[in-house]
Amino acid sequence: MFRHHRVTIAAFALVFATAAARAQTISGSVKGGGATLVGASVRVLELDRSERTGAHGEFTFSGVPKGSYTVFVAAEGYAAAWKSVDLSGSAASVAFDLKLSAVALRKIVVSATPLPRSSTDQYQSVDSKSQVDFLNSSGTSFAEKLSDLPGVTVRGNGSAPSRPILRGLTDNEVLVVENGLRMGDIATFDPAHATPLEALGIAQVDVVRGPASILYGPNTLGGLVNVITNIVPAVSDRPFSGTVNIEGNSVSNEYSGFVRNVWSGSNSAFSVSAGMLKAGDIGIPTGVYTDPGSGAEFNLKAMPSSDQKSSEAGLGYSRQGNFGMWGIGAKHFEMDWGIPGVPPNPDFENVPPSTSRISQQRNTVEWRSLFNVGGSLVRNVKLNANYNDYTHSEFPTAQDASGVSDEQANHFHKREFNGVLQFQQQRSGNVEGAFGLWANVEDLTIEGDQPLGPNSLTTGLAGYLFEELHASPTTRFSGALRFDYNHIQTRPFSGSTDPAFQTINSARTENAFTASIGAVQQFTPEVTGSLNFARSFRAPTVQELFANGLDAASGTYSIGTSSLGPETGFGVDASIKGELSNVAFEVSPYLNYINGFIYGFLRGDEKDGFPVRVFTAANARLMGFEASVTLQPWDYFAIRASSDYVNAQDTQNDAPLPFTPPLRGLLRGTYQDNRWMATAEVRMAASQTRLGEGDTPTSGYTVLNLGVGMRFTQAGVVHNIILHCDNLLNTVYRDNLSVIKDFIPQPARGFRLNYSLSY
Repeated sequence: MFRHHRVTIAAFALVFATAAARAQTISGSVKGGGATLVGASVRVLELDRSERTGAHGEFTFSGVPKGSYTVFVAAEGYAAAWKSVDLSGSAASVAFDLKLSAVALRKIVVSATPLPRSSTDQYQSVDSKSQVDFLNSSGTSFAEKLSDLPGVTVRGNGSAPSRPILRGLTDNEVLVVENGLRMGDIATFDPAHATPLEALGIAQVDVVRGPASILYGPNTLGGLVNVITNIVPAVSDRPFSGTVNIEGNSVSNEYSGFVRNVWSGSNSAFSVSAGMLKAGDIGIPTGVYTDPGSGAEFNLKAMPSSDQKSSEAGLGYSRQGNFGMWGIGAKHFEMDWGIPGVPPNPDFENVPPSTSRISQQRNTVEWRSLFNVGGSLVRNVKLNANYNDYTHSEFPTAQDASGVSDEQANHFHKREFNGVLQFQQQRSGNVEGAFGLWANVEDLTIEGDQPLGPNSLTTGLAGYLFEELHASPTTRFSGALRFDYNHIQTRPFSGSTDPAFQTINSARTENAFTASIGAVQQFTPEVTGSLNFARSFRAPTVQELFANGLDAASGTYSIGTSSLGPETGFGVDASIKGELSNVAFEVSPYLNYINGFIYGFLRGDEKDGFPVRVFTAANARLMGFEASVTLQPWDYFAIRASSDYVNAQDTQNDAPLPFTPPLRGLLRGTYQDNRWMATAEVRMAASQTRLGEGDTPTSGYTVLNLGVGMRFTQAGVVHNIILHCDNLLNTVYRDNLSVIKDFIPQPARGFRLNYSLSY
């Protein structure tokens, strides 16, 4: 495969009539308040390469072509900083002395534009969490650990199947990817389905709010969540490096761990990783809870059937040189979890249990490469691709008084290829950009007594162009254009237990242009504004078109609508951000129209004893805001306040959309120096009485979280130990987005211990 890509790059070099430049070295050192900083994160943005400082605060990037670069540095307890480096000779060096700060303020986001950029330089509203920030956040799943970000909420159904909601949109309108590539799962099929990720193995998470379809394809009308796991390792200047993360949580008797080791030579790296999680039922405040379906009362102290266990193992190899880099990695992940519901009890006829179990396995192989062309038109070529083999089995529980379980299993098998070929242009005058090709092929097979859809093959192809104009040192404009081809072909399956899927042979093709234009204006050295307009597109899925089966995990019989057309969205996203003395702020209003918005609703009748859920479409309007302000009166102390709100309306039927998050607020005080940290956090939500079809009201709530920890270095190893208490006052509260909110509240008081080290 490597030989093939060498031939490809040679062809590019002939086309552009130039040879790749000989690679050079960028090195440097990082201090904080005059003292050496170990374990600081260092990035070269134009190459999307990262490193961490060694035992003496030093770092080195080898194999760097001549040119101008931006080096960005961040460390816990210090304000982030960046410098420009002009690499015209054989080597260049740069030194940093970071300012003491309880918060980093600026973050690097790799997912919103072709090149990584600071959060203040983006055309859209974005956010990011580093590994340390992510691990210290409350919750177990990756979605729960993002819920303190403005505009990001969680649809809960226990911990394992929780899923992020961006500005009131989720499932097929929000794309969750790993390392910029699709994961081949079926998490959007049902609220009971989980995303196959080990939370402790995540290195960074980027959130792009609002339409983000140009670089990643359809399914991004509401935004993008890019989970970065470094399956393919990066070459380090240290022979041996890695991370170890351990977590325990009393609310579910959880214990989990993850380790990644990387061995680096002068131009190659090899990595081994492994992780696991085991958790029992999630604790809730002890009390009597009423099943809304039967009216039966239960004495509970935990969510019935909310336990989970998972494991992961991976290998990776990469090679780096004057040509650029290439690498390949593979990972196996598996998880087994329960779906909360009415627990088994002595009276099976009057109150049957509604719990069930799901298991999944995912095998993925990922290829990443960046080749330095050095031509007059193309600077480098990036080829990233993955192949996923995903299996998923559901075991609905149908018990009788003898305790016998009749497990009517449904089995899903999905094989998916996703690839991106991107050409990064050389800057010509004031213009730079990228163009590329995108492909995604999904082969889905569904078997079982109650299939949710037919067997199918879905093919997506696209070409895109992203251009930027640097009109002045303080003004930038962007324009992007993309053409999508989407084709769905169902396949008859004679072995199906549903006659509808034994003969179905239907094809659907959707084509669309999508586009965006944006501007970033630096009003003063401290204040920046952005404005972005985007038209986005999403073709309906196989499930939305052709579903015809019982979904026991959600307790409904799902029916698709074959006449559904594509969703088309038009979004306006604005933002103003600033850093004035000891105050940082951001305000981001937005407006998003979606024509043909697809959603499921309860029709009012039953089939096979279950309410019928039908997919339909209407026009929708979502508008709202995110706002945050950070005040830092002293070097080591910061106060952050944030809020978000979304108003979601079915404009066709003049009714609210269901399951929309209410007005939320967060107030957090943080103490952070180069050794100690402490935090006190209040999360608030207003009551939700603006209800859509099938929704129920929820009361407002206030939850208090506390944390204390320490950070120290020893022999070049950075240790972080933090103890949290989530829901300190053991508040009984219900989240409007929870699938089980009418029966079971959110988690009770829990003590969570995180220990991580990097070396």
